[in-house]
Amino acid sequence: MLKLVGIATLSALSGLILRGQNGKIAPLLSLSGALLLLLLFFRRIGGAVAVFCDLAERSALSPYLETLLKVLSCGYLAEIGSGVCRELGENSAASALECAGRAEILLLCLPDFLTLTDLALSLAGG
Repeated sequence: MLKLVGIATLSALSGLILRGQNGKIAPLLSLSGALLLLLLFFRRIGGAVAVFCDLAERSALSPYLETLLKVLSCGYLAEIGSGVCRELGENSAASALECAGRAEILLLCLPDFLTLTDLALSLAGG
């Protein structure tokens, strides 16, 4: 974690310094720093995701855990993408991406919601 914080701090400070001297390069430096952070993060989290997937395969909740992983991934990707768009000064694209991410999450959850609604109705005698 210390390595991630160091890279983020170096990237932010370098971007701040370059923004004053050459504003066109600063967003590219910030973007490259963010990509490096993501690569390191995904390498670190890979083991935990593998354990989570193994647990999902061994349980009866496998479809729900799969949906949960998809929803989490979609949320993080939308957040990261909107942050990049905001960094590059494209606020409208960032807002549109966030809205699309929320809609995608809703679509991913809809089948599970329908299954749970049917289960609740069958338990209630409906």
